[in-house]
Amino acid sequence: DQGKFFWPSRMVYFPAGTYRISDTLSKRDEQGRYLASMALVGESTDSVHLRLADAAPGFSNPKQPKPMIYTSSMLLGGAPSAGGKDYAGKGEGNEAYGNFIESMTIEVGLDNPGAIAVDFLASNSGAMRHVKVLGSDTSGRIGISMERKWPGPLLLTDVRVEGFGVGIAVGQREYGVTMEDVTLVGQSEIALRNNGNMLALRNVNIESRAIAVQNLAADGLVVSDRLAVKLTSRDARWADNRGYMTVKATRVTGAPETGAPGRPGTLATASDGAYFGNLRLADFDAGWKLEPETAPAPASPAFGRWASVVQYGAKPNTDQDSTAAIRAAMQSGAEVVYFPSGRYTISDAIAVPASVRRIAGMFSSVSVSAQRSPGFQTETGMFRVESSGEPLTIERLAFDNMGRPAQFGVDHVGSRVLVLRDVLAAGTAIARRAATGGVLFLENSCCGPMTVAGPRPVWARQFNTEGQGVRIVNDGAPLSILGLKTEQNCTAVENRGDAVTEIVGGLLYIIHPPATAVRPAFVNGARSRLSAAYVETVYRDGANYRVHVEGGGDGESAGAAQSLVLADDLPARGRGRIAPGISVPRREATR
Repeated sequence: DQGKFFWPSRMVYFPAGTYRISDTLSKRDEQGRYLASMALVGESTDSVHLRLADAAPGFSNPKQPKPMIYTSSMLLGGAPSAGGKDYAGKGEGNEAYGNFIESMTIEVGLDNPGAIAVDFLASNSGAMRHVKVLGSDTSGRIGISMERKWPGPLLLTDVRVEGFGVGIAVGQREYGVTMEDVTLVGQSEIALRNNGNMLALRNVNIESRAIAVQNLAADGLVVSDRLAVKLTSRDARWADNRGYMTVKATRVTGAPETGAPGRPGTLATASDGAYFGNLRLADFDAGWKLEPETAPAPASPAFGRWASVVQYGAKPNTDQDSTAAIRAAMQSGAEVVYFPSGRYTISDAIAVPASVRRIAGMFSSVSVSAQRSPGFQTETGMFRVESSGEPLTIERLAFDNMGRPAQFGVDHVGSRVLVLRDVLAAGTAIARRAATGGVLFLENSCCGPMTVAGPRPVWARQFNTEGQGVRIVNDGAPLSILGLKTEQNCTAVENRGDAVTEIVGGLLYIIHPPATAVRPAFVNGARSRLSAAYVETVYRDGANYRVHVEGGGDGESAGAAQSLVLADDLPARGRGRIAPGISVPRREATR
């Protein structure tokens, strides 16, 4: 089923304990071919320890490092070497769907100088969460490596790396890595290294006795909100930058200010929107004014308050209509409704009552039957959130309508807070937040479009949206996205009314030259405000944005549209562009 569904796998769960391993953990089929959807989930960060045996065979050579955990791509189609990847030998590719490592501590043990704790590859929706990675000076080459083709879009959140030569290493030009609440301590060479990719960072804390942040390639972009660096050696440097760095609220403390490039004297504190281009400091009005909130934790009541849709008659992996069974589970009084691993079919919308505080998908999918109820319109949501009350979390669930009429995944109409975490929209729009809807959080979500309206904010972390047309319509909301990625000939965001949109790191990729005119990357209405820092990837002539920001989106006539930021206004990134910082307030653009 991996050729048809992104999320086919069950989780591998680690109860509390210490697990000793002596070789690499990876996922392959019976023929030895690499697979995706490798989900390793522990009971908690502190209670689960995955530890490499001391002096394990194969982990002794730092020049040929070997990983403890190795996630990979599947091969849905095309040649194993397409795009220059080595699928057969390395599991490389851009179909590394559903790879997760959560809630555990990973230790490289003693006398393993060639160990990589995690060689992590994920595509579209994958994450490392609540993870500690422990090494030392003499054991551990890289804590987390994301250097194979092609890492991202993916998310690291609540991750701590101690020791190693290199803490986190990112390579390639695609497809963007998002990090939030990441701590790096005690690396002997480089804490965070980027070689050509786009990094979107928030609340990254580094203690470094060498190089804190290294941005190696001219086409690399590091976008950071609230970076704190403490230098613990006179020889330490906070930045070795050869590309572009866009930073807000950066603090560098610890070592004496020497004034040398990358030392604290160069940038001890950064005002809003300072950015480095090839070690030249410039300023622009970044316009990052929104202060994103943290999503509420999902409800976790006693198991007696959980209800399985299967217990109420749902039949996964069949064409049998499960609408009545899912509704019964929702109305059972349970606080958590869960979908055991599988594919479920519905014929009508599912209303989520106020009593339900969490919908746990367990990497399951929901599809609409071809025999839908007469009143179930395609422009309505498969799930409807209409109530007020306690926050609702929907997680690890795919709204999969591929090959069927387009549909909305979630209608957010009620005033309760809604959190969408690890939610996939395939052949559907991920969500429609009405003007009456409450605060909306998205974390590590893919791949459909989204429409939001009303005054309440929308906070997104790692949002990947692919397809034609306008991917995000923002009609009057404050919207902040940490790590945005798009594909195809699309407008990433259209701002309408009093919308405020801030893109803190992104990657836009048209892929093929379109048969029709290339859309503007962003559209900003007359009363709207847009701030964005991102890169564009282009490999083919004609597959690039000519207009990066166009005025409009408020119902003005076509003649009123204005091209506010053009490709020629921005630095080159091969055939594409780098936008280290664009700010468009009320039709006025500054760079």
